[in-house]
Formats: sequence, C-alpha cells, structure tokens
Amino acid sequence: MAQYSYVYANNLYLNITNRCMMACPYCIKHKWAGKFRGNSLRLDKEPTVEQVIESIGDPTKYGEIIFCGYGDALIRLPEVIEISKWLKSKNVTVRINTAGLSNRYYGKNILPQLKGLIDVISISLNGSNPQEHNKINNPMFKEESFNEILKFAQAAKEYIPTVVVTAVELPGLDVSKVKEVVKPLGVHFRVRPYLDEYEEY
Repeated sequence: MAQYSYVYANNLYLNITNRCMMACPYCIKHKWAGKFRGNSLRLDKEPTVEQVIESIGDPTKYGEIIFCGYGDALIRLPEVIEISKWLKSKNVTVRINTAGLSNRYYGKNILPQLKGLIDVISISLNGSNPQEHNKINNPMFKEESFNEILKFAQAAKEYIPTVVVTAVELPGLDVSKVKEVVKPLGVHFRVRPYLDEYEEY
C-alpha cells in the first residue's frame, strides 16, 4: 500500500503526487521501482487532504514537515495550501521541495499563495545553462525551463523566508558552475549527493 507520509531522521515527508514537471532519468522513482528506504511511494491514486492529514498524526513530533515524494507537490497547489494551513495552525516548520516551474505551469505567480504557509522552499537546478539543464532533466518546458527556474527562485525571496537552490552531484555535472549561476540571486545554495544508493533526497 502506498504511503502518503514517511519519516527520515527527525523529519516527516509528504508524498501527495507522483506527477512532476520534469522527467529526470536519474530520479529515484525510476531507479528503485517505487520503493524508497523501505517506503512504498508509488501512488495508484492521489490522496485527499484529509488522508494526508490523517497520515501525519501529531506534526509537532518532527523537526520539519516536508512536501517531497515521487513528484512535485506544487502540481497540487490547492491541496498544498490546505495541508499547510493545518500544519501552520500547529506551529510547525513547513518545507517544500520543487522543480521551480510552478509559475510557468500555472501561467501566473503562485508564490503569494504560499506566503505565511511555507517556511523553506528548496528548488532543484541541475544544469548551468538552458541546454545542459534540458538534456539532463527533460523538463516540461524544454530549454525555457532553466530561466523560468531562476526567475522563480528570485521571486520566492519576497514570499518565503528561506529559499534554497540545490544541485545534485550527478556524473558529468559541474556543480560549481551551477553555484556561480545561482550566486547573483542572493539565495542559499546546497549540493546534494547523487542517489546511487538509499541516501537522503
């Protein structure tokens, strides 16, 4: 049975969709057949808000509650908002991991809707230019995606207290070049390990 939430370290992760704006061949959902750290994250049907909240239990037990499963949770923006409202009523820290293409996906700036609900947003950027990013990640909006992500990260600073851009240490990707691209945005940058084994996502 698919899990709508799973624990890692002191955090709780929410798995609310398998849909994504990217089709990255290195993604764990392709490599590990729906299993991640013993958790079954392949969804046959997306959960309701009520089902997700029920799976959380007491959110105050965790350091962070993180929207991060086998897809990009912002594809389900209304549900993210409702779940986050409930979480913030419990005075917990909420983070969302995303591909950073939500504004392009919806055709408008969705970030104001996250103000006061999301404490940390982590945006994945695996590529140092549009061509490299397109080749590595197979994004929905092709080579236009790279600049869309940079614009999203910069805009996020106005609405979300902590904005982090991450890059995975993929074979052949020079993460130092990604860091240089991100530097002018004035956001945090973090390098993530390449998940060749069961490491943190």
